[in-house]
Amino acid sequence: MTAADPANRAILRSVSQRPFATVGGRLFKASPEGREALFTAFMVEHWLQTSPQGPLDFEGDDAAAAVAALVDGWSASIVHMLARGPMSLAQLDRAIVDVGRRELKRLLAALLRTGQVETLAGDGETLYAATDWMRRGIAPVISAARLERRSPSEGMTPIDALDVEAGFRCALAVIELPKQLTGVCRLRLNLEHGGRTHFTGVTADVDRGQIVSCDLDIGRRADAWALGSVEDWLDTVIEPDVDRVHTGNDRWLTEALLSELHDTLFGVRVL
Repeated sequence: MTAADPANRAILRSVSQRPFATVGGRLFKASPEGREALFTAFMVEHWLQTSPQGPLDFEGDDAAAAVAALVDGWSASIVHMLARGPMSLAQLDRAIVDVGRRELKRLLAALLRTGQVETLAGDGETLYAATDWMRRGIAPVISAARLERRSPSEGMTPIDALDVEAGFRCALAVIELPKQLTGVCRLRLNLEHGGRTHFTGVTADVDRGQIVSCDLDIGRRADAWALGSVEDWLDTVIEPDVDRVHTGNDRWLTEALLSELHDTLFGVRVL
C-alpha cells in the first residue's frame, strides 16, 4: 500500500500544507490524487492506533509489519475466507488454490503475530479466526480501493465479487445498530466488467439491532434494499454527506445501516 509508506506521507503532508518551490522556480503542491493518498494514509494510521497490542507508531517496524500482513492477507484471499468465519489450515488450503501451503502458513503467522488473527480450539484441530481489528482494517482497504479507482495504474486488479463479499462481511461485523431495528436488508453492488453488469453483495438479517447472519443469497425476500455502483458505495461509505446508494422499502433500516457503516469505519475527525 503506497499510501502507508512514511516517506510518501511526509512528502504529501509537506506540500499539502505549503507549496514547495525549487531553486529553478518550479512549484510543487498536492494534487487531488495526493490528497486522496494522504487521506488513505490517515486511515491507515487511525487503524494502527487501535491495535489490540497497543497503538503502533506509523513509522515503526511493528506498524509496517501489520500493514504488510493485512495487504498480503487480502491479496492472498485469507482475509476474504476468514471473513466468512473460523477455518482450519486444511480448509484454508482447499479454499485458496493460488497459494501454496508453506506460503499460507507464513501469511497466517504474520497475521497472528500482528493480532489480526487468533486461534480457537476446534474439533481436534486448530481454527483460525479474524479479530475485530482485522475486520476494522477494511477501512484503509476501502480507502485504498477508492484511491486506485480514481488514479488507476497499469496492472491494477479490479474489484471482484469476493472483494465485495469480504468488505461487507468485515464491515457489518463491527457496526452497532439501534436496538429497535429488526428485518432483512439486501445490500447489492453492480460490478461492470467487459461492458456487462454483474450484481453481487450480501443479505443481512438484523434482530433487535444485532446482525445475526449475512449470506450471499441476494435473491431472497428482504424488507429493505440498497443498490449502487462501486463508486456509489465507496463514496457513500467514506464521505459523511454523500448519499449515492439507492435504497428502497424499509428505508429506516437501510439508512441506519449506511449511517453506521460510515460512522464506524470513517467517522473520525481528520486533523
